[in-house]
Amino acid sequence: MKKPELAYSKALVILGVLAGFTYALPAAAETINCINITSIPTTITTQGVYCLKQNVSGSLASGAAITVNTNNVTIDCNEYKVGNLAAGPTTNAVGISANTRLNVQVRNCGVRGFRVGIQLLNGDYRVQDNRVDLNTQTGIYVTGDGSAIRRNEVVDTGGTPIAGTTQFHGINSAGDVDIIDNTVSGVVATGGSNGTTYGIRTEDMDSGTIKGNRVRNLVPNGSGSRRGIWNQNGNRNTVEGNTIVMASGLLGTDAGIRCGDGLILSGGSRDNIVLGAGLIGQLLSFVNCTTIAGDYANPL
Repeated sequence: MKKPELAYSKALVILGVLAGFTYALPAAAETINCINITSIPTTITTQGVYCLKQNVSGSLASGAAITVNTNNVTIDCNEYKVGNLAAGPTTNAVGISANTRLNVQVRNCGVRGFRVGIQLLNGDYRVQDNRVDLNTQTGIYVTGDGSAIRRNEVVDTGGTPIAGTTQFHGINSAGDVDIIDNTVSGVVATGGSNGTTYGIRTEDMDSGTIKGNRVRNLVPNGSGSRRGIWNQNGNRNTVEGNTIVMASGLLGTDAGIRCGDGLILSGGSRDNIVLGAGLIGQLLSFVNCTTIAGDYANPL
């Protein structure tokens, strides 16, 4: 018969080994039970979970690197990159594209070097935890009621020389889309374009939420304007806890935050900060906003 103390010692050893396995687990789980996208361009026609297990890149002048042609699709890039810098600034291609699809998610993707980084239209979408950089007109474009754009970094957007391009966006949306906790840093209009730069632009948003976003380094061109958060044709929205950093000497068409088309129905704003509005442009810090509490504008 085994001595009780010996059995107890063995139990402690086993527990220690199991604890070692527990601490060896990665801090963030990688999506591995998925269909690996190994090259671009590619089209997804079957529902399921897709991923990257390596960087993919191309030189696409048009079309899309990844096209989603079915519902119920998740694309998890596992922090890998979908790249198109080799196509140059004249590219007309899209990084990740879908139209009229339901329950499509794009997450943990690096998307670089397209005219539009992520473009998901007329459906139900989630775009979250992506880094979208060096795209030449728009970082993220999502349309469709009930969609959400969360926790993305949109960096260094702009530069397309394609004629007639006059609007440049970090994030652009249409419909009742929640836009929460994103960073937009650097939207630059092409020289000679007279282009307007938007950190976050929404159209036809009614009862949406724009919360906790950060916008900085907007550079329009010529007669173009600088617009941090711009709600167009929108009403009854919540604009809360955003920080917009402008440059002094604003033009009359610039705005730090525009809550909507009309003062009464635009919705409520609270705890937003607009910095660098310029002494003359202080009134341009908040346009058509009904402040509930805590909005702050610093003209310096």
